[in-house]
Amino acid sequence: MAKQPFIAGDTDETEGLSKFPDWREGVAILMERAWLGVLVFAAVVLFFVFQAHRQTPYYRSTATLLVEAQIPKILNYQDILALNVRSLEYFNTHLNALHSRKMRENALEAGGFFERPEFMRGRTNRSDVVDAAASLFTISPVEKSRLIEVSAIYPDPQIACDLANSLAKAYIQQDRDARMNATMDAVEWLRERSEEYREKLEMGLTELQEYRENTGSVSLENDQNIVIEKLKALNSALTVAQTERIQAETAWNAIRGQVADKKTPASKLATLLPDAAVQDAFQKLLEQQREVANLKLRYRAQHPDLQQALELEARLEKQLKQACDDAVFALEKRYQMLVEREQNLQVALQQQEKEAFDLDRKLVRYNELKRNIEADQEIHQAVIARMKEASVAESQPADIIRLAEEARPAKAPFRPQPRQALMRGILFGLVAGLGAIYLFYYADHRFRRNEEVERMLGLSVLATIPLIAGKTVAERGQVSHRKKSGEEAEAFRTLRASLLLKDDLRQANVLMITSASPGEGKSLIASNLAITLAQDSRRVLLVGGDLRRPALAQLFNLDKRTKGLADVLEGTQPWRAVIQSAVVPNLDLLPGHTTYTSAELLGKKLFVDFLQTARQFYQHIVIDAPPLLGVSDSLVLLPNMDAVLFVVRYGYTHSLGARHALRRLQESGTPCFGCIMNGVNLNSLSNYYYYRRYGGYAYRQYQAQATPPLAGDHRG
Repeated sequence: MAKQPFIAGDTDETEGLSKFPDWREGVAILMERAWLGVLVFAAVVLFFVFQAHRQTPYYRSTATLLVEAQIPKILNYQDILALNVRSLEYFNTHLNALHSRKMRENALEAGGFFERPEFMRGRTNRSDVVDAAASLFTISPVEKSRLIEVSAIYPDPQIACDLANSLAKAYIQQDRDARMNATMDAVEWLRERSEEYREKLEMGLTELQEYRENTGSVSLENDQNIVIEKLKALNSALTVAQTERIQAETAWNAIRGQVADKKTPASKLATLLPDAAVQDAFQKLLEQQREVANLKLRYRAQHPDLQQALELEARLEKQLKQACDDAVFALEKRYQMLVEREQNLQVALQQQEKEAFDLDRKLVRYNELKRNIEADQEIHQAVIARMKEASVAESQPADIIRLAEEARPAKAPFRPQPRQALMRGILFGLVAGLGAIYLFYYADHRFRRNEEVERMLGLSVLATIPLIAGKTVAERGQVSHRKKSGEEAEAFRTLRASLLLKDDLRQANVLMITSASPGEGKSLIASNLAITLAQDSRRVLLVGGDLRRPALAQLFNLDKRTKGLADVLEGTQPWRAVIQSAVVPNLDLLPGHTTYTSAELLGKKLFVDFLQTARQFYQHIVIDAPPLLGVSDSLVLLPNMDAVLFVVRYGYTHSLGARHALRRLQESGTPCFGCIMNGVNLNSLSNYYYYRRYGGYAYRQYQAQATPPLAGDHRG
């Protein structure tokens, strides 16, 4: 609980407290309710042992399957089913297939379990037997391997062994049959496809032959080769003709202008004509002209040698002219011939190209028919080859799954196992016992620890009052006076010392003792606290403020007809006239008696005047007040009090009620010095060591003489 502002002397005493019990308090809780934990522990252990002995023993047998990492190759053929046996999905597929209902039915059928009367007694329906057998099998992979464990349980060890082996072998056979059936289906399918492509091949060949006949060609491939060769030859010849024609045209164009001009001398044409005869005649003419020139230098014009040389020169000129005319004519004719040849070659080339185009058009359909035939032929051959391979593989299938280890009959039952049942019972018993202890602890809202009070109420515990062993109410009310050497008296002295250490108490003359509800020992605390304060040579007045259930008369053996606080508040008696002297020096009593108008009387101004006057004569005025819950008397008293002490009783006061009561204290604004834990049985094993740290030294003489504690009434 959070710290409240109305708590007097609120320092760091509660700041370090946890919301949950520490380990010391936890040990005390265990000791306090150890009987409950032992009871729950024993019940759980007995239940597990009883269940183990009453269960039918079951035996378990396990067969191990090995899923090959690769398909064994007997022949160098590719399997019909392309399985990726290394993949995790393939392995998990086998695991799931082993769990299937069909697989169980096949295993039971193969093992003959439907005909075995000792199997599944009382079940005659085949479907019910298959469904019930699902709980008998366990399929689990072996970690980091390709092994699968097939386990079966049954009350008969031999049946359990047969079940495991039947399921394993049935699955191997099913896998073999599945792949065999797939191969047979593939062979049949390949046979159908082979026949289909054979018919297509025959139709293609017939269609090709008809096309050849229609086109009038035995072999279009050869015709195409001939046409292409001719086309190449014509193309080459045309290229040569064009070259020659260009050369002749160039030569002809060079002399054609000179020939058209009739005045051009033959000697000039000779230089332009590449003809050999022209060149020879031209050379002879040049030599003769040189000879004539020499003779003219030597002889006169009428000299016979000169005349003869001139005649020879004239003949040579005629020969040159004639040679030039012949050469020009030949050049022209050659040019015309080359032009005509080129034209003829172009026409022939065009005709050959047309023929090639016609042949190409024929080849389009021809090649299409031929490609179809070749494709059908390849497919037909491949189908036939694959069909033969599949037929060979069909007779020798390779196992992908094989039985690595057969199941054997178990010698000892799988369940129940008495030792494991006992260990399980002990474990669950410890957990259940501890759980029950702490469950009851948290379900029980009654205070049993000082730490609980400080944690839940935010008040420090000033003292722990042990359970007082007394025969009468008066003995309990005066225990700090009658048994001065006991633990009870020492506890009240501790309370007195705790209060006197607070500076606030020295200024608080009027101290109210209250609790959340009746029966928590507030009157006992008030009387013994007043006695211990008086023993410290302090003038103390103990006032019985509970006018509904007064207790001071019983605590101090006073006559019930003795006048008291009610008479003072009614105005019939002055307060000093009803003061009673106690057996303890320095202690005076102002008892109360039962009245039905207690709240009205306590709220009168007479009560305030009484307190003001009493403050002058007493150092401490201890008010034994009514409880805070259920009645309004304490709420009427609170505004006139200097401080409050809140009493909680061990194992009796509920935290919820105490919180509600403290909220009323908070609303009043009256400071609260702390709590007092009352009625702790120190002789209890769960409390002895726990509260010894609060109780100081042990009083051996008192403990030896003390009578056993009674279930004394600690109610005020």
